Order: sequence, then C-alpha cells, then structure tokens
Amino acid sequence: MRKPLFHSAFWIVGAVLGFLLSMTTACSNKNREPAGPRDTLVVVLPNDFTTLDPQKVPATLDINFITNIFDTLVTLDSNQKIIPSLAKSWTVSDDGLVYTFELERGVKFHNGKDFTASDVVYSVTRFTAEEWMEFAAFSVRDAEVVDDYTVRINLKHPYAKILSLLIDLFIIDEETFREQGEERAAREPVGTGAYKFVSWEPARQIRLESNDNYFRGKPPIKNLIFKIIPDSNTAFVALETGEADLSFSATASDFLHAADEPNLGTDKVAGSRYVSVSYNADRVDEKTRQALSYAVDREAINTIATEGTGTLTLLPLIPGEEGYTTDLVTYPYDPEKAGSLLASAGKPNLKIDYFFQQNTRDTKIAQTLQAQWQEAGVSLELRPVETGTWWQLFGEGDYDVSRAGYPMLDDNTDASFFDSYHKNGTFNVGRINDPDINRLLEQARGELDRDNRNELYVRINQIMAERAYHIPLFFVQETIVYNKDLRNVKALRNARYQYRDFSW
Repeated sequence: MRKPLFHSAFWIVGAVLGFLLSMTTACSNKNREPAGPRDTLVVVLPNDFTTLDPQKVPATLDINFITNIFDTLVTLDSNQKIIPSLAKSWTVSDDGLVYTFELERGVKFHNGKDFTASDVVYSVTRFTAEEWMEFAAFSVRDAEVVDDYTVRINLKHPYAKILSLLIDLFIIDEETFREQGEERAAREPVGTGAYKFVSWEPARQIRLESNDNYFRGKPPIKNLIFKIIPDSNTAFVALETGEADLSFSATASDFLHAADEPNLGTDKVAGSRYVSVSYNADRVDEKTRQALSYAVDREAINTIATEGTGTLTLLPLIPGEEGYTTDLVTYPYDPEKAGSLLASAGKPNLKIDYFFQQNTRDTKIAQTLQAQWQEAGVSLELRPVETGTWWQLFGEGDYDVSRAGYPMLDDNTDASFFDSYHKNGTFNVGRINDPDINRLLEQARGELDRDNRNELYVRINQIMAERAYHIPLFFVQETIVYNKDLRNVKALRNARYQYRDFSW
C-alpha cells in the first residue's frame, strides 16, 4: 500500500533541516581547536588591573586573580569553611590574643627562595600598615618569628572572626620585595602560588605559567592567558569561536545563549557581591535622600541591569546572618511623591551627578536611574570613568551619588559593615559619619555575644534605611561560561577561582 504523501514530504523536510543544522554546526565549529590534550587556558577579563601588589589590589576580581599567584596562611574550601594553606596548623591562646601558626616546610617562592616565618612577619607588617587593608587588618597588632617555621600573630583585642579575614593576608617574599621596590613588585609579582607571573601588556593581556614545584602539586594546565576584553559582545564571540575558553562576566542574555551552544558549558550560583547606589552624605542631605529614594524603581533596575538575574534585597545580608531583618523603612516607587517632597525641601528641578565605573552593568544602572529620576523632575548627570580610575578617585568624594556595594563575607557582618558605614571605613562610598552608626558599629565590634551583636546590627540597618544613606539593589548572580572540554568547572559564590583545580 502506498504511504501518504505528507509522510514523504515530512521526511524530505526533516532531511533538509538536518543537513542545514549540520552545516550550521560545522560553520560554528570551524574556528575552534579540536578537543584533546592542551596546555593553555585563555580567560576573558572585562577590565585591566591597576596593580598586582597583593596588599593594594582594590576590587573583588583583582583579589580573586592574585589568589593564583600568592598564597595565604589559611584559605576557604568550596563550602566557605576555613582550611589550612601555608599554615598547616594553629593554636589560640586562652585570652584569644595570640595565634601561633606552624608553617609548611619546603615551600618555595617562584624565584626559588625558601618560604619562612620571616616572610610572614614582613607580610603582616605591610598588611597592618596599608590603609586599604584596614578592613581585614584592624585587629592585628603585629607578628613575631618563633623559629623558621613557626610564627605568632598578636591581636589588639580578641576577635573571633580573625581567620576569616586572614584569607586576604597574602604572603610575599621579603628579600625580593625589598630588592624590587614597591613599584616593580606591583608589576612583576613573586609569590608561592600555583601560577607564576610571566608578562603584563596593559589593556591587552596577562600571562601566567604553572609553578611546577607548587607545594600542593603541579597544576594540570601549564599556561594561563588573561585577555582584557571590555566589550561583552566581543568577549562572547571569543568564547563562541574558541579564541577564549572561560569567562566570569557574560551578560545574562549571553549566558542563556551559551546554554544552547554545543561547545560551551555554563554554571551559576547566587553570589555574595552586593550592589547598591550611595548618596554622598557630605553633599546630599537626609530629606533629599529620602525624596530621591521614592523615585527609584529597584525591580526595574534589576531587570535592566542584570536581566532579572540579580537577587533583590533591602540590605546587604541574607537570612540567618547577623543583623538580617525585614523590619525596615522602605521607599515604594512613587515619582510624584518624590517630586513633591523635593519641592517641599526647596529642591525643585534638582541637578546632581552620578559617578560610576564604565562597564555594562553599572552603565545600565546609571542610565535607568537617570530616566527614573527624570520622572521626578531631577536631572542626573552621568560621569562614567574606567574601573581603575573609579577606584583611584572615589576616596576624594567628588560626586553627589555613586555606585557602591561590597563582596560580603559569609558569617562576618562586622568587617563589611565597619568598612562601608563607619566614618573611618576604607570603602565608605557614602561618606557616612553618623554618630549613632559609628557608636553601634564600635559597640558591635567588641561584643562577644552573638544575640547582642545581632540586635546592634539590626538597629544599624534600620538607621541606614530611615536616613536613606543608600539605595539597596541586589546580589549579583555569579555565572561562568566555559569551553565544554574544560573539567572541574563550578560557579562559586565568592568567585575565588583556583585555576589549579581546572584541567583539560
């Protein structure tokens, strides 16, 4: 019996579509390297660095990069728990003031010199002297050599969370650093990490190579090339064609697109990087801050800036962390009310500026905020600068409003809050000098009882909201797009990727 005509037609259409699909796949793969043993990993970075001095790197991405060149006494495992690194064990005195670390033996710096306790003491001295590291070093008094492989770190006062802050105490080679001087050392870093510095072509790329004598074992991948590609479209094309193998900064749409690419893998996790907008309290008074806050549609900003992938939040904490509360003053989006309040405050037709880093996400935040405030009769001048320039200039406070945020530490509210909201905080973008907040932060820092600390941080969050010092936005979703041949790839909440964990 003869088959119905539509069966034959359906078969023909299917064959044609299959042919076209195979041709499309072939075309998309024609520029990719064949699968098989490889010794190089190419990583896309959205911005260049300003320094590779481990005690002066300013941003999260910079810190995450240098963790592959330098080691610390302790580090974090995949569950964010403290584990040994250059220190193989430690003890704490009964009064909580002295931490004694027994160091790993046989560890070499990249130049072949031995790692000893004197290098730790020198690193601690720089750590405590560098103003930028105050957020982590505030409780450390000094360090002393016990013997070549034992060192004591003395605290100014007991601080139970000190080990969680020592993950930012990167150990440098004292002799080499003195010989190089700070400027050269910042361009040609020497550490004990899994990868050694090779070269840095500003605004183009950085090369590292494996430290084959690494004390935890030779890394599987020999060469790392970090290409600086600020444009997100260009960066994604590099991934598609195989020119690059790994990116942590793909846009939400590119991330979704990558999931459909046969040669690309993806992973994501709710991140710890908190994003906000801060008013400069030296320039913008409380009534104006409150009025402007009513002119902000936070959900719309999240939708536009992250394509809805950010986790909206009213404070820089997640449930269960000290200070988390839902009992906060909020500012529902109401541009008409905002305009009325501004007029009552004597600020009709207000003109202010917004200082931010010129990258995809921050630019979208700025443009959306500009359009929203215009609905309330506010003219917002946008002042974009390169990322490195923003970090160099924000401390001068020459702005009315600025982007802000913080890489929050799990189970340590003190470090991030003190750094962001205390008058002496190194990342006090809002120029906050509120006597109530200063007092509560200082009291919480010395409080040993968790429940009491929690109450103090709750009150701090309530004051921050009542007096509208900032506009809380969202936690960034950490994403990773990678060549599917790359193994052991997993998105991390704190984005501290160790390239020695990857292999082809």
